[in-house]
Amino acid sequence: MGPLLAAIGATVAALLEVTVASRYQIADAHIQVILIFAVIITVVIGFEAGMIWAFVGGLLVDLLSLRPLGSTLFILLVAVGISGAVAPLVTRVRLPASIGAVFLLTPLLLILAQMTTVLLRPPAAPGFNLAHLLSAAVVNAVLAALIAPIFVAVKRRTEERERFLW
Repeated sequence: MGPLLAAIGATVAALLEVTVASRYQIADAHIQVILIFAVIITVVIGFEAGMIWAFVGGLLVDLLSLRPLGSTLFILLVAVGISGAVAPLVTRVRLPASIGAVFLLTPLLLILAQMTTVLLRPPAAPGFNLAHLLSAAVVNAVLAALIAPIFVAVKRRTEERERFLW
């Protein structure tokens, strides 16, 4: 996946997160579209593509939702950095690793979002709710389980094609 394709995909995902996904809740949890795609792409395709998704997607989410500029961007870069550090260890099990990474990084993303909101805005945001964090992690992991096989299949297909060319 080239940088241009990653930037276009992140733009579309950011628009989906701000417009469609923000309107719907599943089990009292918002869908984190950019997080799901950025982590899956980092684990399956590579760190550079994941960083582009996090940077472009986070910046656009901040701009379109009128959040403090750089707050979502910072959170997504942390999540992609963690998943990028783990990705070389799980190259054989990309599908379960990407689902598990989304499950584990969703509460981290929400906690960091809460902390940056508190730090960047004077009024304090509501406290942490463990049930909300867990339900958000489950919902995002289920969506990752639905989306990740597509990226794994595409990656395997390109790897087979590259081996054939050798």
